[in-house]
Amino acid sequence: MLKKLTVLLLSSILFMAQMACNLRNEHTKEKAVKEFEGIITYHEISKSSDGFVNIDDTVQLFYSHGNYVGIHSEASSAPHLVRDYYLKSQALRLLRFNTSDTLHQLNLNFPIEKLDSFKVKTINEKTLSRKCESIELKTSYPEKDSTTYTDFIFTFSRGYLNIDKDHFKNWNLGFFNKIVNESGAFYLKFKATHFDSTHKKILSSKSYEVISVKEQPIDPKIFEIDTTLIKWAK
Repeated sequence: MLKKLTVLLLSSILFMAQMACNLRNEHTKEKAVKEFEGIITYHEISKSSDGFVNIDDTVQLFYSHGNYVGIHSEASSAPHLVRDYYLKSQALRLLRFNTSDTLHQLNLNFPIEKLDSFKVKTINEKTLSRKCESIELKTSYPEKDSTTYTDFIFTFSRGYLNIDKDHFKNWNLGFFNKIVNESGAFYLKFKATHFDSTHKKILSSKSYEVISVKEQPIDPKIFEIDTTLIKWAK
Protein backbone atom coordinates (compact mmCIF):
# COMPACT_ATOMS: atom_id res chain seq x y z
CA MET A 1 0.00 0.00 0.00
CA LEU A 2 2.80 2.37 0.97
CA LYS A 3 4.61 1.57 -2.26
CA LYS A 4 1.47 2.37 -4.28
CA LEU A 5 1.02 5.71 -2.49
CA THR A 6 4.67 6.59 -3.12
CA VAL A 7 4.29 5.87 -6.84
CA LEU A 8 1.11 7.97 -6.98
CA LEU A 9 2.82 10.84 -5.14
CA LEU A 10 5.82 10.77 -7.47
CA SER A 11 3.51 10.66 -10.49
CA SER A 12 1.62 13.71 -9.17
CA ILE A 13 4.86 15.61 -8.58
CA LEU A 14 6.12 14.81 -12.08
CA PHE A 15 2.76 15.80 -13.59
CA MET A 16 2.76 19.15 -11.75
CA ALA A 17 6.37 19.78 -12.74
CA GLN A 18 5.53 19.07 -16.38
CA MET A 19 2.52 21.39 -16.19
CA ALA A 20 4.66 24.15 -14.66
CA CYS A 21 7.25 23.65 -17.41
CA ASN A 22 4.57 23.86 -20.11
CA LEU A 23 3.16 27.02 -18.55
CA ARG A 24 6.63 28.59 -18.50
CA ASN A 25 7.15 27.65 -22.14
CA GLU A 26 3.80 29.16 -23.10
CA HIS A 27 4.61 32.31 -21.13
CA THR A 28 7.99 32.52 -22.89
CA LYS A 29 6.30 32.16 -26.27
CA GLU A 30 3.90 34.96 -25.39
CA LYS A 31 6.79 37.18 -24.36
CA ALA A 32 8.84 36.36 -27.48
CA VAL A 33 9.20 39.45 -29.62
CA LYS A 34 7.48 39.45 -32.98
CA GLU A 35 10.21 40.78 -35.21
CA PHE A 36 9.75 43.38 -37.87
CA GLU A 37 10.23 42.13 -41.43
CA GLY A 38 10.19 44.48 -44.37
CA ILE A 39 11.79 47.59 -45.89
CA ILE A 40 12.76 50.79 -44.07
CA THR A 41 13.61 53.82 -46.21
CA TYR A 42 15.75 56.59 -44.71
CA HIS A 43 16.84 60.03 -45.90
CA GLU A 44 20.62 60.23 -45.59
CA ILE A 45 22.70 63.40 -45.37
CA SER A 46 26.48 63.26 -45.13
CA LYS A 47 28.61 66.39 -44.65
CA SER A 48 32.33 67.14 -44.67
CA SER A 49 34.22 69.31 -42.18
CA ASP A 50 33.30 72.54 -43.96
CA GLY A 51 29.60 71.65 -43.99
CA PHE A 52 29.63 70.67 -47.67
CA VAL A 53 26.95 68.07 -48.40
CA ASN A 54 28.59 64.99 -49.92
CA ILE A 55 25.45 62.87 -49.93
CA ASP A 56 21.77 63.81 -49.95
CA ASP A 57 20.01 60.60 -50.90
CA THR A 58 17.83 57.73 -49.73
CA VAL A 59 18.84 54.46 -48.09
CA GLN A 60 16.76 51.30 -48.31
CA LEU A 61 17.16 48.70 -45.57
CA PHE A 62 15.78 45.19 -46.23
CA TYR A 63 15.45 43.23 -42.97
CA SER A 64 14.36 39.67 -42.23
CA HIS A 65 15.09 37.40 -39.25
CA GLY A 66 18.43 38.92 -38.25
CA ASN A 67 19.72 39.57 -41.77
CA TYR A 68 19.76 42.88 -43.60
CA VAL A 69 20.92 44.54 -46.78
CA GLY A 70 21.22 48.31 -46.88
CA ILE A 71 21.45 49.93 -50.33
CA HIS A 72 22.79 53.48 -50.45
CA SER A 73 25.13 55.90 -52.23
CA GLU A 74 28.64 56.99 -51.31
CA ALA A 75 30.45 60.21 -52.21
CA SER A 76 32.42 59.75 -55.41
CA SER A 77 33.19 61.48 -58.70
CA ALA A 78 31.21 58.70 -60.39
CA PRO A 79 27.98 56.94 -59.32
CA HIS A 80 28.96 54.83 -56.35
CA LEU A 81 26.43 52.35 -54.96
CA VAL A 82 27.06 50.33 -51.83
CA ARG A 83 25.31 47.22 -50.61
CA ASP A 84 25.81 46.84 -46.88
CA TYR A 85 25.14 43.29 -45.64
CA TYR A 86 24.75 41.87 -42.17
CA LEU A 87 24.26 38.11 -41.82
CA LYS A 88 23.32 36.81 -38.36
CA SER A 89 24.35 33.18 -38.94
CA GLN A 90 28.01 34.15 -39.33
CA ALA A 91 27.93 37.58 -37.66
CA LEU A 92 29.32 39.10 -40.86
CA ARG A 93 29.24 42.76 -41.89
CA LEU A 94 30.07 43.09 -45.60
CA LEU A 95 30.22 45.89 -48.18
CA ARG A 96 29.85 45.48 -51.95
CA PHE A 97 30.67 48.48 -54.17
CA ASN A 98 28.78 49.04 -57.40
CA THR A 99 28.83 45.86 -59.53
CA SER A 100 32.06 44.51 -58.02
CA ASP A 101 32.09 40.85 -57.02
CA THR A 102 34.34 41.55 -54.03
CA LEU A 103 32.74 41.58 -50.58
CA HIS A 104 34.71 43.71 -48.10
CA GLN A 105 34.42 42.43 -44.54
CA LEU A 106 34.37 44.87 -41.61
CA ASN A 107 35.66 43.94 -38.19
CA LEU A 108 32.74 43.79 -35.72
CA ASN A 109 35.26 43.84 -32.87
CA PHE A 110 37.17 47.11 -32.90
CA PRO A 111 39.41 47.04 -29.82
CA ILE A 112 40.81 50.58 -30.08
CA GLU A 113 37.32 52.07 -29.90
CA LYS A 114 36.37 53.20 -26.39
CA LEU A 115 32.89 53.82 -25.03
CA ASP A 116 33.03 57.07 -23.05
CA SER A 117 29.33 57.47 -22.19
CA PHE A 118 25.95 55.83 -22.83
CA LYS A 119 22.68 57.57 -21.93
CA VAL A 120 19.01 56.76 -22.57
CA LYS A 121 16.61 59.72 -22.59
CA THR A 122 12.90 60.26 -23.00
CA ILE A 123 12.28 63.05 -25.50
CA ASN A 124 9.33 65.28 -26.39
CA GLU A 125 9.37 64.22 -30.00
CA LYS A 126 7.26 62.02 -32.23
CA THR A 127 8.35 60.28 -35.41
CA LEU A 128 5.75 58.57 -37.60
CA SER A 129 3.29 59.69 -34.88
CA ARG A 130 5.08 57.52 -32.31
CA LYS A 131 6.54 58.50 -28.95
CA CYS A 132 10.31 58.28 -29.01
CA GLU A 133 13.36 57.86 -26.82
CA SER A 134 16.98 58.53 -27.64
CA ILE A 135 20.24 56.78 -26.94
CA GLU A 136 23.23 59.09 -26.78
CA LEU A 137 26.69 57.64 -26.74
CA LYS A 138 30.16 59.06 -27.08
CA THR A 139 33.13 57.08 -28.35
CA SER A 140 36.83 57.80 -28.73
CA TYR A 141 39.57 56.38 -30.96
CA PRO A 142 43.05 56.54 -29.39
CA GLU A 143 45.54 56.42 -32.23
CA LYS A 144 49.30 56.80 -32.47
CA ASP A 145 49.49 60.60 -32.40
CA SER A 146 46.04 61.74 -31.29
CA THR A 147 42.53 60.77 -30.31
CA THR A 148 39.38 61.45 -32.31
CA TYR A 149 35.80 61.34 -31.03
CA THR A 150 32.36 60.46 -32.35
CA ASP A 151 29.03 61.43 -30.79
CA PHE A 152 25.98 59.35 -31.72
CA ILE A 153 22.25 59.92 -31.22
CA PHE A 154 19.81 57.10 -32.00
CA THR A 155 16.08 57.89 -31.87
CA PHE A 156 13.72 54.94 -31.55
CA SER A 157 10.19 54.06 -30.47
CA ARG A 158 10.10 51.24 -27.95
CA GLY A 159 7.97 48.37 -29.24
CA TYR A 160 8.10 49.49 -32.88
CA LEU A 161 10.35 47.94 -35.56
CA ASN A 162 11.21 45.21 -33.07
CA ILE A 163 14.28 43.05 -33.61
CA ASP A 164 15.67 40.10 -31.66
CA LYS A 165 18.58 41.45 -29.61
CA ASP A 166 20.37 38.12 -29.84
CA HIS A 167 20.96 38.55 -33.59
CA PHE A 168 23.31 41.48 -32.95
CA LYS A 169 25.05 40.38 -29.75
CA ASN A 170 28.43 40.02 -31.53
CA TRP A 171 28.29 43.42 -33.25
CA ASN A 172 30.69 45.40 -31.06
CA LEU A 173 31.65 47.90 -33.78
CA GLY A 174 30.18 51.25 -32.78
CA PHE A 175 28.75 49.42 -29.76
CA PHE A 176 25.71 48.58 -31.88
CA ASN A 177 25.04 45.52 -29.71
CA LYS A 178 24.55 47.79 -26.70
CA ILE A 179 22.20 50.04 -28.68
CA VAL A 180 20.08 47.10 -29.83
CA ASN A 181 20.14 45.55 -26.37
CA GLU A 182 18.60 48.74 -24.95
CA SER A 183 16.18 49.63 -27.75
CA GLY A 184 15.21 46.19 -29.02
CA ALA A 185 14.33 47.96 -32.27
CA PHE A 186 15.69 49.62 -35.37
CA TYR A 187 16.20 53.34 -35.09
CA LEU A 188 13.92 55.94 -36.67
CA LYS A 189 16.64 58.55 -36.69
CA PHE A 190 20.40 58.40 -36.33
CA LYS A 191 23.13 61.01 -36.27
CA ALA A 192 26.89 60.60 -35.96
CA THR A 193 29.26 63.56 -35.59
CA HIS A 194 32.99 62.90 -35.88
CA PHE A 195 35.34 65.32 -34.06
CA ASP A 196 39.07 66.02 -34.01
CA SER A 197 41.31 65.62 -30.96
CA THR A 198 39.82 68.72 -29.28
CA HIS A 199 36.32 67.20 -29.46
CA LYS A 200 35.22 70.58 -30.82
CA LYS A 201 36.08 70.74 -34.52
CA ILE A 202 33.73 68.66 -36.67
CA LEU A 203 35.52 66.43 -39.19
CA SER A 204 32.36 64.94 -40.71
CA SER A 205 28.75 64.10 -39.91
CA LYS A 206 26.09 61.70 -41.12
CA SER A 207 22.37 61.47 -40.39
CA TYR A 208 19.53 59.11 -41.26
CA GLU A 209 15.83 59.93 -40.84
CA VAL A 210 13.05 57.47 -41.59
CA ILE A 211 10.86 58.26 -44.60
CA SER A 212 8.71 55.16 -44.80
CA VAL A 213 8.25 51.66 -43.38
CA LYS A 214 6.78 48.73 -45.31
CA GLU A 215 6.10 45.49 -43.46
CA GLN A 216 6.33 42.64 -45.95
CA PRO A 217 8.08 39.29 -46.49
CA ILE A 218 11.61 39.62 -47.87
CA ASP A 219 12.88 37.18 -50.49
CA PRO A 220 15.77 35.30 -48.75
CA LYS A 221 17.72 35.30 -52.02
CA ILE A 222 18.66 38.93 -51.37
CA PHE A 223 20.90 37.73 -48.51
CA GLU A 224 22.69 35.02 -50.51
CA ILE A 225 26.41 35.63 -50.97
CA ASP A 226 29.47 33.77 -52.24
CA THR A 227 31.78 33.55 -49.22
CA THR A 228 34.80 32.91 -51.47
CA LEU A 229 34.57 36.55 -52.59
CA ILE A 230 35.06 37.98 -49.07
CA LYS A 231 38.21 39.86 -48.17
CA TRP A 232 39.02 42.12 -45.24
CA ALA A 233 38.40 45.83 -45.77
CA LYS A 234 41.56 47.92 -45.55
